[in-house]
Amino acid sequence: MERRIASIDEVAASGGTVISADDEAIVEIIKKAVDGGVSASFYVPRGVADTVMAWYWTPERIEALKVEVVPSDELKRIETDLGLKDVIHFANRTPCENCGHVYGAYEFVAQGIRAHGREAVEAVLELKEAVLIRVNPSEVSICPNCNGRITKGGLKLEERIVGGTEVPHYYGGTGSYAGCCSGGRRNL
Repeated sequence: MERRIASIDEVAASGGTVISADDEAIVEIIKKAVDGGVSASFYVPRGVADTVMAWYWTPERIEALKVEVVPSDELKRIETDLGLKDVIHFANRTPCENCGHVYGAYEFVAQGIRAHGREAVEAVLELKEAVLIRVNPSEVSICPNCNGRITKGGLKLEERIVGGTEVPHYYGGTGSYAGCCSGGRRNL
């Protein structure tokens, strides 16, 4: 017990918060964050992640968001080029309005490494008992081809898209990274 308390103290010292509640309460907190448009990351036991993912990823939502199983050739490219295995199972694919390059699982993982660092990505993938659920992530999908934001409905001025609505990237499905849930204004 002392070790657990010391770990909590370390998390708090680094600016983090630890919440302790029964599984049902944590699931409700996550649902309220999703529906309220709050951006948060939750490290939860596998059972809680399974409950949240079953609630969020309904067949209707999967179809509406055009989420699909990541093709084997893209998984192989992630493993070969980025050195990561079993990092993502499903994602949506969105063409860049500016240049047409498709932003999918590979681009998402590469952007995650650039934004958070390889060590952080690998640390999440190595979780044994916990699962990371990202709710309403604040990151913007960036096209690696033209460095533009992935948007829809923008206006092309010279070589760039101006305005438009940000297109969320939906993803997840590994043992330690359940994926993302977006709600609030982006909810279906």
